[in-house]
Amino acid sequence: MKTQISFRQALYVGLILAAPIVTGLVLWWLFSLDGTLGLYQWMPEFRSIFIAVGALGVIAPFLALVARLVTRAHRALRVLAVAFAILGIIGPLAFGGYFLRASLEFSASTPPLLLIADGAGANGVPNLALVFRTEQETQNTLYYGVESLGEKIAEARATREHVLPLKDLKPGTRYQWRLNDGALCSFATPSNDALYHFGVSGDSHLGAGLSASTGGDPNVARSVLEYVTNPGNQFHAFFVVGDTVNLGSPNENWTIALETLAPFACGVPLRPLMGNHDAMINGAPHYLAYLYPEGMETPSGTRLYYRIDAGRVHIIMLKMLWGVGSFYAEQRAWFVKQMESIPSDDWTIVMMHSMVYSSGSVFGGYAWYDPVEMVQQVAPLLEKYKVDLVVSGHNHHIEFLQKNGVSYAIVGALGGALGPEASHKSPASVWYLPKQYGFLDATVRSDTIELHFRDLNGSELEAFNIAKNQ
Repeated sequence: MKTQISFRQALYVGLILAAPIVTGLVLWWLFSLDGTLGLYQWMPEFRSIFIAVGALGVIAPFLALVARLVTRAHRALRVLAVAFAILGIIGPLAFGGYFLRASLEFSASTPPLLLIADGAGANGVPNLALVFRTEQETQNTLYYGVESLGEKIAEARATREHVLPLKDLKPGTRYQWRLNDGALCSFATPSNDALYHFGVSGDSHLGAGLSASTGGDPNVARSVLEYVTNPGNQFHAFFVVGDTVNLGSPNENWTIALETLAPFACGVPLRPLMGNHDAMINGAPHYLAYLYPEGMETPSGTRLYYRIDAGRVHIIMLKMLWGVGSFYAEQRAWFVKQMESIPSDDWTIVMMHSMVYSSGSVFGGYAWYDPVEMVQQVAPLLEKYKVDLVVSGHNHHIEFLQKNGVSYAIVGALGGALGPEASHKSPASVWYLPKQYGFLDATVRSDTIELHFRDLNGSELEAFNIAKNQ
């Protein structure tokens, strides 16, 4: 005799089964995104949110099971199970949907940014690209030259997303450039004397965070970049070692960041890399769209990790968000391949967001200093391939460290809230300065790298010279 299953019974079973399935799929998607696992591991307040979302998916099946075992309250438990099943479906979908929707919102128009690209031109000068977006499809021309704007790069067709590449530039040259009939700008390329002169800092944390709290102070970045873009200071580039924004999901944060950086790209090419806050939660699409859009070339790497060459100076930009969690096998193999291809007499600089060695304190029960996995897995590679300098942010202070021939600089000081004074001093630390905004001014010469740590106004805080790591 066949048992008939009513529509009400089928709906009940469907809801009970759907809750854990929907919750599981949403959490699987969230944890597949760059930086979410690190957010869960390192920040207890957000770990609680993910646990709560996960709990919504299992409460309904648990109540349904209890309802089968407890006949006295059978009906009430089934009603409660249905209520939690609906909540377990709607809640996770709303949570994941918010971050999915946010990641699909992009600015219709953005100011032009002169960005450094992967690789180098025929003359050993880093490739550049002028990147911007327009609300309507437009066709633009980039004019450039030395004494006059005699060269031009014209777009072949009208489009809304613009990437105008500047390649095969000459060394030791100051170029003028102008987009259409806009303002006249200029930048300098590396010479034989100063092989590469660059500024670097990170953790500006522009915009709001998950709790809508205020992010970093954009005036710090503006002050630093005013010094860097002064033609008399002769910088060739400025790097941001991650966490340009406080939270990568809202497009509003990227609007603030672009408006802060763009005026200074007129005088010095920029290269921000992605940090953990840039990636949170599903922020990577914004980073890629604005700071490494499709159309920018990647001859040696990808849009998230790549190599910049300036003659005998080679800068390896790694995707290191929270630590080794994003240093997966493919990137590790790529890194080894790059290092093995660099001549031993050339200079090698590695930039990443997460630090290898650093002083720091305990946050949320975790040691925010000398991260064990980075020391065990990354430091040996840096030492094996005799990297000369490693520059990171992530910790919000300024520090210079040395360990087994490798020099390390921490410059998480571009405007985000400064960290407390370290409770743990790294054994590798040479000089440590808390509670100070600023940046690293580095000049690579034929026989040394000159390091000048400066405050946000350009005043020198400390200086070091490092020799080739032999």
